[in-house]
Amino acid sequence: MKYHEQEEKLFKRWSTRARKLRDADMITKDGLLYRGEVWFDGYNQVCRPADEEQLWDDAGMRLLVLTKELDEDDGWDIRGESGRVPTPHLTNRTAQRFFPNLELWAYGLLTIPDRKVIPFSRADNPTRLQGFYENAPIARVNCKKQPDMKAASNAVMQKYMEGYADLLAEQIAMYRADIVLCLGGQGTMVNFVQKHVYKDLEQVNAHCWYSAKDNVLVVKQYHPNYTVYSRKEMYSGLMRDYQAFLKATPQFPTAR
Repeated sequence: MKYHEQEEKLFKRWSTRARKLRDADMITKDGLLYRGEVWFDGYNQVCRPADEEQLWDDAGMRLLVLTKELDEDDGWDIRGESGRVPTPHLTNRTAQRFFPNLELWAYGLLTIPDRKVIPFSRADNPTRLQGFYENAPIARVNCKKQPDMKAASNAVMQKYMEGYADLLAEQIAMYRADIVLCLGGQGTMVNFVQKHVYKDLEQVNAHCWYSAKDNVLVVKQYHPNYTVYSRKEMYSGLMRDYQAFLKATPQFPTAR
């Protein structure tokens, strides 16, 4: 499938509705993350488009990350995100909490040798995590595509998600992901996915929901900027429930 072509068609419909509803002059583009070389675009270190569509089609496991929104005053294309420090010098990873946690969770979910999860002490290697995130088959979708410097409440998020439910559900289903990782929102994203995409979704444990019909795992996790628990606590809790899910669901495809 030509994912980027489908994404652009979807964004046009999204923008048309946003202008009609007068809730945004622009939207945030997102979707299948670019996997080309990293360069400085004048603001950030970003990735160029490359062979990510073929990489996604050939992947043993596909991860779709659902996030709330872009906390900025204007929209930009997050498909080019690298997670690196915004500097003209091509240097190491970002110091922000968001990407180190996202990289760690993505690595843990997609790297499961012999269906066994990797413990935090082995997984938490900054250089390995950054390299993995920039090359792995990952898509990231903002459930609210209208950028805003003020973080939206869960009630506001639900309003936007339901107002664009058909478009958001279409985008989520388009990627045919094996794992849908829902970050933040206190269950609003999982509820949306259950209502509009995988309607047979059933809860397995505190982190995991499963669609037997589509053989898809939906994961509920904290927002990457959450600070109440440590990185180790959040990762270990997620991996403990993921391991339990894998044991209980032998038909789940850890590799194609």
